[in-house]
Parts: sequence; C-alpha cells; structure tokens
Amino acid sequence: MTPRPTTHQVPASLTGGGVDGGPELAPAPEPSHAERCRTLVAGSNRGTLCTLAVDPPGYPFGSVATYALGDDGAPLFFVSLMAEHTQNAERDARASLLVAEPVADGSDPLAAGRVTLLGDLARVPDDERPAVRDRYLAANPTSAYYIDFGDFAFYRLAVLAVRYVGGYGRMSWVEAPAYAAAEADPLVGSAAGIVAHMNDDHAEALVLLCRHHAARPDTVEATMSAVDRYGFEVVATSPEGRAGVRIGFPEPVATPEEVRAALVGMVRQARAASAAP
Repeated sequence: MTPRPTTHQVPASLTGGGVDGGPELAPAPEPSHAERCRTLVAGSNRGTLCTLAVDPPGYPFGSVATYALGDDGAPLFFVSLMAEHTQNAERDARASLLVAEPVADGSDPLAAGRVTLLGDLARVPDDERPAVRDRYLAANPTSAYYIDFGDFAFYRLAVLAVRYVGGYGRMSWVEAPAYAAAEADPLVGSAAGIVAHMNDDHAEALVLLCRHHAARPDTVEATMSAVDRYGFEVVATSPEGRAGVRIGFPEPVATPEEVRAALVGMVRQARAASAAP
C-alpha cells in the first residue's frame, strides 16, 4: 500500500518564491479549523446527505438535502419517511453531510472549502419538534408548504467527527466538541459581497496592501479570495509567480462597516509608507 502523504508536493514554480530583503512577519491571525467549519456549514442550507443503503446493502447512498443548524452545529433535516435516505437511516444510523463552498465560473472546485460531518442520524423527539420546526423554517422558508405533511419527520445528525478541507494544503480532522463550541464568523453573510467589491473596485488597493502589509513589494496584481473577522486572504502575483497571502486586521471586526474602516486605515498606512523617502 502506498504511504499516505502528509502534505502536497508543490512545484517551486507555483509557490510564488520569497521576497528578497523583506522583513520577517509574524503569522497573520486566522480562524481555527473548527471556526472555519462552523462558518462554512452555517453559510449554506444544502448539502449531500450520505447514508448506508439498504439495497444494495452497505453501499454509500448520497442525496441532496436541506438543513438547519442547532446551537451546537448539529444539522437538522426535514425528510419524507418514503425517502431512501430516511429508510436507510432507520436501519443504520451512520451518516454524513458534505457541505461545499460555492464555486465561481472558471474557478477550480478543488480549491474551494468543504466540510464533511460524520455521525448518527436519528429522529427528533416529539417534544422538540416545535422548536426544531421554527428553526428549520427560518433556514428554509420555501418548505412551509409541506412542513406539516404527516409523512415527513425531523432528523438530527449527532456529529461525532468532522473533516475539513480548505483547499490545497489546508485540511485536518476537527474534534467534534471543538466544532460544537466554535462560532460561525460574523461576516458569513456578507463576506462574498466584500470580496466582490474589493476585486471589482479596489484592485489597486489590494496591491498596496500586499506590498506593505504582507512584505511583498514586487506584487503587480492581487485578488482577494476570502475575508473573516481576523483578516483576509489574497492571491498575489509578482514576476516570480502567484502565491496565497494572509493579511490580518489590526483588530477583529464584526460588520462590513468595520471591515471597510479597517481596510481604509490599512490602505492609508500603505500609501504613506510608499510615499516616504
């Protein structure tokens, strides 16, 4: 059996190289993998639910399912009792939910983040149904038409293990208690808009940020790829190639307005530094 690699063997031509004479920077703050998992799962309401098939027995059976989240991050499903995945779960509770980030046209889907939650899928007790019903409808309002159908029921995936893949070279198993205790990033609903705005309207500012705050003075082009409470990520292009760059905010932010204020201050600082003799 071929040994399992512990990291990708990336060609030197794709690493972006170093920065000659640049200062050594402390690692920029970033979310833990548990926080990244909670954020990714909270940012969607649909994934691939996998159960173990009754017929043919034991084979993985995947189906699209909508969900809401409990306070501990456990997915809550509203499923028909006639559905294959429901019948499978009634006979073998082992299941998983795969949630992946949306992929823009032309982007590499394997560079996007994804989370697989593994655990036991079981019916929600009747005394919990009203609260779960409200939570599910808040996340899936189009389900109101059949929310009271008699042949549907709520199921909960009790998470036992979490696998996180954040793109090339960023992956780990996340402990279930850490996932349950983590909080989704406060920018989960606005991050995509912030990224699009920066790339569409402030490409020059992103270059300045990379040159000054990431110590990459040879940067000629930069594209923001993600943003969170602690900072943001950029693909920086220089004559040496392309490289992923992480830049931290001076302090954590919680709203788009706070992101804007932080970026404005950082760009001003970068411009002042570039103008200094």
